[in-house]
Amino acid sequence: MEEFVKLTLSRMDIGQILDGLRERMKAWKGTYEYFKKGHTELCEIIEECSDANEAKAIADYYAKIIKDIEKQIKATSETT
Repeated sequence: MEEFVKLTLSRMDIGQILDGLRERMKAWKGTYEYFKKGHTELCEIIEECSDANEAKAIADYYAKIIKDIEKQIKATSETT
């Protein structure tokens, strides 16, 4: 069973976390693009992984985390 942690952070802190996650997602999307096209303009450094599928899976995982955080922010905003 997956374990959850409840964090209480300011909106500014959450914004900074989201910015960082978006940058990581961008790097992995760029890595995916590099594997597919042989070049990318999305990032300057290609992440180390085995292939395009792995890069896409990691980028998708970052996207899921971002979506989950944004959904929780929206739910919190609607109740206050």
